[in-house]
Amino acid sequence: MKSNIIFIHIPKTGGTTINAAMNQTYWQTEPGFNYRHILPQSKVSNSGDIFDPENATKYSHFDIFMMLRHPVDRAISEYYFMRERMDFIKMIVPQPKSLKEFVSNKQTHNYVVSFLTGGKIYSKRRPNLNDLERIKEAIVSIPIHVGFFEHFSESLNYFSNHIGIEWKKKIVAKRMTFVRPKVEEISDELRQQIITNNSLDLELYNFCYEIFSKEKTSSGFGKIKFDLSKYNHVLQYMANYPFIGFCMENRKFINQNLDFFKKLSIYLIDEKKINDGYELTKIWNASFVSFIEKSFPDTDFARIVIEESNREKDPLKKTCNMAKAIDLYLKKNEKGNSKYYKSISFDERLVVIPQKSIFKIIGGLWN
Repeated sequence: MKSNIIFIHIPKTGGTTINAAMNQTYWQTEPGFNYRHILPQSKVSNSGDIFDPENATKYSHFDIFMMLRHPVDRAISEYYFMRERMDFIKMIVPQPKSLKEFVSNKQTHNYVVSFLTGGKIYSKRRPNLNDLERIKEAIVSIPIHVGFFEHFSESLNYFSNHIGIEWKKKIVAKRMTFVRPKVEEISDELRQQIITNNSLDLELYNFCYEIFSKEKTSSGFGKIKFDLSKYNHVLQYMANYPFIGFCMENRKFINQNLDFFKKLSIYLIDEKKINDGYELTKIWNASFVSFIEKSFPDTDFARIVIEESNREKDPLKKTCNMAKAIDLYLKKNEKGNSKYYKSISFDERLVVIPQKSIFKIIGGLWN
């Protein structure tokens, strides 16, 4: 990244993809002066000083850009992305157990304005109209170039024309939410609630989109192709979280088997050097079935997992089917299901890896 360019990465706006593409890295880089994001230890945004009126002259010497996303779509994506990331979701009190509870909690309201003014994620101190006006003033006066998630390719070309960033013709989408409803799949009531609770974010979105709409017409856009496969995110996710957690509701089963999930992931990624997301998911599924058969032999519990594993060809959908089957079985058999919460023991001899599956590892350690 050029030293005079600053990228403000608002969470859930495609920022990981942009940061990795700019720096030609496998994953996003650490936050710093040129990369404004959430500081991992304090959970505070490091972008606030940019929007301090006293710093307008200082930052006018830099090329600054960021992406926005419609508040409804961003809120849905955020909840389904965050719900298994306990270090973040536990910061919300009470801890939400549904999208409705998440968007109803004041700690989630006007997230974007809070982030841009340097707020701590899910802080009880929420932004106000003065904060919004400061942001709008900085965007115009510095200026700050704003693109839109909904117009991703156009936005990258917009940044090229105004800042001089050169993008590859094909960009791999990095961080994706595996399972989430579409905007049109949630109720009208819930959509309206998100809009009402995020009125400052929506005003900022509309304000910036009007500028973008005027300026993009004079840009000679080229076409950028995107690799949008969700399998691009499998390796990074599996290296950091229990893989089945993205689609399983039963946290008790996951927590009881954290050691097993950790050891299986480390074995597949670090020992067997598997880095292809599609193949990694296939092997994880087959191995999980193998461990279930061994741990719970001749049981209905094992039978339903095996049956669901055979219903679907797509590996990620197969993972979800098995997770949902386990959720349903344990919920229906609450009185006699204690034996299914015993910890699964890891044994590398039960891992199912085709002999021809040899891959080169890119990286990733269980954190």
